[in-house]
Amino acid sequence: MDGILNIHKPPRITSHDVVLKVRTITKEKRIGHTGTLDPLATGVLVLCLGKATRIARYLEAGEKEYQAVMRLGITTDTLDAEGHVLAITSYTKPETQRIVDVLQGFKGMIMQQPPAYSAIKVSGVPSYKLARKGEEKPLAYRSVYISHIELTSYEDPFVYFTVRCSKGTYVRTLCADAGKALGMGAHVTGLVRTRSGHFTIDESVTLDELCGMVEQGCVEQALTSSDEALSEFPALLLDEDESKRVVHGNHIPDVCAEMSGSSNRVRLHDPTGRLLAIARIEAGMLKPEIVFS
Repeated sequence: MDGILNIHKPPRITSHDVVLKVRTITKEKRIGHTGTLDPLATGVLVLCLGKATRIARYLEAGEKEYQAVMRLGITTDTLDAEGHVLAITSYTKPETQRIVDVLQGFKGMIMQQPPAYSAIKVSGVPSYKLARKGEEKPLAYRSVYISHIELTSYEDPFVYFTVRCSKGTYVRTLCADAGKALGMGAHVTGLVRTRSGHFTIDESVTLDELCGMVEQGCVEQALTSSDEALSEFPALLLDEDESKRVVHGNHIPDVCAEMSGSSNRVRLHDPTGRLLAIARIEAGMLKPEIVFS
């Protein structure tokens, strides 16, 4: 089974648990995700099945969109509602405009420190495992990009907002940093990923729905092909000689520069229209990165 699956992740299970469940449901052993969600979070979890696992790196680079709920006045060790409370702070209710201003202060390119309770590896060990044993080490700050952040509702102590951000952004950290800027601390109590790349929550399927599709023999309806999933890359149709060279990993001249000028990668199709490879454009040449045939 080959293709991309847009799963609506339920709460209280890990992304790895979802992968295991989908593996059981579909009988496909090769499954990879394109960016995990915390157990507390729900929403879009994009999985690559079969040969489509080879394009996961392109999909995980896509922009993410979330709906978040931030609770003011309480900080936790995990930066979310599932952690141990570290501090409870009494505070004067901030004005709505103050919250708007603080949130807008995170817009653009920012430096963010990933939470100790994360899957980032430290000397080969996931940071959350070290944190559980009290052996966590401060993780290096990283550059992330917030393209949009907007307050949608405010009912003290709960702040509701939406955010669009780059790969690697932790909304938990965003809430903790916003709480610090407001002067009373905060943590995330609810998080829904509504979009990952061009995969949206409206088009996602639940695990139960996936089970039903498999039983009815129509699971293909839930799958997106690798070609369609990478539709943001321009497509180039090769002739037979060019296709043969690409199959063997050889570079070919950028045969249609006017189409590929908006992207540094293109989809290469053989004369029948079948996706043959993903190539990088470099120095006027098309250099295959992934060959599917």
